[in-house]
Amino acid sequence: MTFDDKLKARAAREDSPAPAGFDSRMDALLGALPAQAAPPVRKRRPLRVAVCAAAAATLIVGASAAAPAVLEMTQHVIDYFRGQDDSAYATRQMQYERYSAAVGASRTVDGTTLTIDDLAVDDSYMTVFYTMTGEAPLERLEGDEPESWLAEWSAPVFWAMVDGKELDSTGTIQTEAYFADDCTLKGMHRLPIKTALPDRFDLLLYTGGTSSLPDADFRFALAVDKSTVDSLTVEPKQDFTVRYTWTDEQGAPHTATHTPRIERVSVSPLSSSLTLSERVTGDDMPWDSFVLRDDQGNYLPLIDGGLTGNSIGRSVNQFEFIGADETTRSITLIPIAGNGRSHEVRGALDALPLTDAGQNGLTLETLAIGADKAVATFSTHGVTWRENGRFSLTDADGDRLAFDHNAYFDSYTDRETGNIIATLYYPDLTEEALAQVAGVSFWQPDDIELLEEQAVTIALR
Repeated sequence: MTFDDKLKARAAREDSPAPAGFDSRMDALLGALPAQAAPPVRKRRPLRVAVCAAAAATLIVGASAAAPAVLEMTQHVIDYFRGQDDSAYATRQMQYERYSAAVGASRTVDGTTLTIDDLAVDDSYMTVFYTMTGEAPLERLEGDEPESWLAEWSAPVFWAMVDGKELDSTGTIQTEAYFADDCTLKGMHRLPIKTALPDRFDLLLYTGGTSSLPDADFRFALAVDKSTVDSLTVEPKQDFTVRYTWTDEQGAPHTATHTPRIERVSVSPLSSSLTLSERVTGDDMPWDSFVLRDDQGNYLPLIDGGLTGNSIGRSVNQFEFIGADETTRSITLIPIAGNGRSHEVRGALDALPLTDAGQNGLTLETLAIGADKAVATFSTHGVTWRENGRFSLTDADGDRLAFDHNAYFDSYTDRETGNIIATLYYPDLTEEALAQVAGVSFWQPDDIELLEEQAVTIALR
């Protein structure tokens, strides 16, 4: 079973199924990767051509004139955030604008222009802000899914070469996008930095095309200077061994051993990251069952970034975390053991904040219920492991509302507060069904066992 198969199997067991058409859209996205088959080309809508063409022409002229020879990470306004108030990175706007450079480089293929607006780089991430415009309206995927999802699936995916060497950006594709109008898509794409980059380097950004231009070749040769960005970064290259016991769904015990290596830890302005490598074979996946704690005893929330396996050589994975800053002196990696199970917490709408008696977990602080979606805010307490805040709406009897499989769940972690912002979309829910909502339930993780005797401390100073 491949990793993709495992993900699909896991999704099938959860309450909210994969959205309709997910597999075909995933196949199309995978098809945009280098050396992969291209997805079929879709016909464009021949609407508002003249207006769109004029806008694109204006963008090209202005962008070319503004392109700098060397991109220094200095403070300026990033236009992307003006139209994306609900961005998962909105609370970090000030940091992005402090450590970024205006680029303004454009390329045009078959009437579609891709412009790199801004670039932000520290020791953990390289973030590309871009605008895509068309002479005709851009291809939009259709569906009942949230508009932000459809825009992200229509957006380009970036890869990079640094000083002629491919940047390892494997893992979850970290992207956001929105349609400013029919002819304009604006987005941001974060590339993980798993190995040290020099302060000054030559950068080649390129894409594998877009959903409407699968064979397009957009390339941008840039020069970057990130010497003004202050990060706390160490590369201990430290191997350690983890042994733990777990039980399967039938209750049978199993013992597992992993030997990962701490490649890198970076406390950076845009975000902080831990990079681990491990030699894995076949369908085995790298170890990721750990929590982080700083030298003051504070637990540092981890943000799920996906895992990449590798049947040859070492698998290298980056883990984003928040809560550390320039005063942090050390970080301790603590292996954890547990069954990975959760229990349900239920309560009335007027019972917020809602939690249980456990020492660790989530507290539902607020819940805003609208006509087509509900937005929940969760805080965390104690030890948690990459929680997503999954919740359901219930009726007066405490039973969960049925959405006939046409409901979608999404969440992100606020990188300033550590709160989890979770959204349940229900585009087809009737007013009668919505009127039955009287309570809420969410999944609280069972207690986590810390394997303190196997903990590893990484000094940052």
